Amino acid sequence: MKHNPTLPQTWTPEFAYFFGLLLGDGSLPDSLCKKPNGTIQRRHVIHFTSNSMPFIQEVYVPLFQSLFNLTPHIVLDKNKKKPLWKIMIESITLSTFLQEKGYICGRKAKIAKVPSIPEKFYPYLLAGLLDTDGGKKGGGFGLSTSSQNLADFCIKVFKDLDLPYHSCPWHYNGHIYHQIYVGKKNMHKILHHIPLKNKDKILFINSCLRGSVVEHYLGTSTPIR
Repeated sequence: MKHNPTLPQTWTPEFAYFFGLLLGDGSLPDSLCKKPNGTIQRRHVIHFTSNSMPFIQEVYVPLFQSLFNLTPHIVLDKNKKKPLWKIMIESITLSTFLQEKGYICGRKAKIAKVPSIPEKFYPYLLAGLLDTDGGKKGGGFGLSTSSQNLADFCIKVFKDLDLPYHSCPWHYNGHIYHQIYVGKKNMHKILHHIPLKNKDKILFINSCLRGSVVEHYLGTSTPIR
């Protein structure tokens, strides 16, 4: 099914966060399909994956609706052993718009790049990236990426926010991966400066805190307005 979306006119915290999600677990696959009459048609699908239905319902769906006036199609990938849902919208208008904003199609692992946006929105974009690709790294919380551009972006934001971080490139199967993370003793600071929305990520960070400190930091994420 094709859709005609509304499009954001400027960068906002919400749109920057969405772009971070796209860089993390999203894709714009270049695919073809055969129509009933035998002709070949190119499809323009905005595609996300997630293993958390609450995150889909509480974050993805409201974002699509508020940003683009769209409601995505959600299906369970039955080929996976663990639950994995696909969140999809087919729209040539939205696909073209996201590419014009700087999203690179194809196998994006190495070539993924952060778009040109005002620096005040960097924490929101990083929040989307961490809400998808973030996790336990080196005893702390961060991400691994084969994109030098994404690695440099994460380092810059951590520096700008005065978050002590570790960076350690490592080689695997002929590829270079960049692991950037905030150590355990400073993980709680992430919740002060980066507006995470994924409850699983927030709970993981809080699990490393003690006692009443946990309750204190549960509500400190800056809301996306």
